[in-house]
Parts: sequence; C-alpha cells; structure tokens
Amino acid sequence: MHNAALDRAPIAEWSGDAYRLIPSRFPPVNVYEGLIANDRLDDVYAAENLTNPRIRSFDRLAATRGGDASSDPSLQNWNLAPFAYGNPDGTLFFDEMRPCLELAGDRQTALAVSVARRERFLENTQEAPIGLDMRLLLHPVSGRFWDLRGIEPLIAAEELKQRREIAAGMPDEAQGILYNPPERPAGTSIAVITGDVLGRSVQTVHFRYVWDGRRIALLYAFDEKGTEIRREDLSRPENISVAA
Repeated sequence: MHNAALDRAPIAEWSGDAYRLIPSRFPPVNVYEGLIANDRLDDVYAAENLTNPRIRSFDRLAATRGGDASSDPSLQNWNLAPFAYGNPDGTLFFDEMRPCLELAGDRQTALAVSVARRERFLENTQEAPIGLDMRLLLHPVSGRFWDLRGIEPLIAAEELKQRREIAAGMPDEAQGILYNPPERPAGTSIAVITGDVLGRSVQTVHFRYVWDGRRIALLYAFDEKGTEIRREDLSRPENISVAA
C-alpha cells in the first residue's frame, strides 16, 4: 500500500558523531598464522591482495583523489571496508548489491542495535555461553539524508520486501537514510551509502557482551567504572549511562 508520508519525507542535513560496534580480539591473530611458514607470509599476502576488494577499492579511489591518500578519511580501513565488502545478507534497507554502513546517532542506540543483532546470531548458531569483546567506533558524519524518522510504517516494516520497497523511493540526491531503528525506536540511526560523508573514525570504549547460552542478559564497559548495563535497559526511550 502506498504511504503518502514517505512522499513528504524531506532531505535533511545531519552532522554529528555516529557510532557502531565491531568485534575486538586481543592479541590480533594473522589469518595464516600456523598454516604458512613465516618466511612465505609476505608472498602469500601479496598474492591475496591482488584480489582483495578493499585493496582494489583503495587503489582505485586513491588514484582519483591524488596527493596523500592516507589522509583521506574515506580511505581509512574502518570507513572503506563496509563499502568494499558486500554483506551477503544485505542491510536493513538494501540488498547485498548496495553497499551501506549502518550507524547510530548515540552510543545507547548503537549498543541496542548491536546487542540485538549479535543475540540473534548467537541464538541461530546455538553458541555455548561465552563473553564477546566488542569495540565502539566513532564516525564523524556530515551529509544530506532522506529523513524517515517518525514514520510509523517504517518501524512496523519487519518484512524484508517492505523495507526494500521503501528504500527504492529514496531521492537520488540523498547520501543515505535517517530512521528510527526497530531495536530502539526513540533513537536515530543512519544508513550511509557513500563514504564521502564520513570523517576519520576513532576507537573509543570496549565492551563485553555476556551470552549465557540463551540471551545477552548483561554487558559492561571496559571504562574506569566498569559500567554494567542491563540488556533490557538499552531499548528504553530515556538515556542511560553506557560508558564514561
């Protein structure tokens, strides 16, 4: 059914800090560690890089930018990789053919989305009890977005087909979509479709998700206070303390 509210949705300027969480592993482990002799690792990595989509995207974009590509925020690994590696499951609005970086406008919303999605994954894989270490990335954002916040049918659009149909109506000049995520409808999320709107990202607080075999009931921050957070509090409309 056609929804007139979508036709009236404006293009809005949005600037600020946005957040997402990614897995954190200490110490880092090389993918070929223990499988390839140390004196052959450089050759293996060189061969792999010939078909690595992130490296190819970096080289292609760097050639168009000129100058010192390492100072270009859009070429930073944390900003470039989401657009270089397609998500086979797609994202909230787009299929695997449309690269997209999903961010949240505040830390609490980022955690609510991350915990809910990680919980679904662990439930589907029937993971035994485990502690998951995650790190929070801050991405400065400044761009023009299709503002779908406050549109009730969007929150209720649980079917993938419905969300894809909504996104198909995005104006060409939009650099992504502003929306209220189902995991925390009071918050703001941003579906970014171009790295040009991103500033240089930085790593902030680390968190541990405590999976008890059925759900993530508790998480805590590796901050000075060791802030503990109840999973059910993340979706609340009021702001809670999630880290110092």
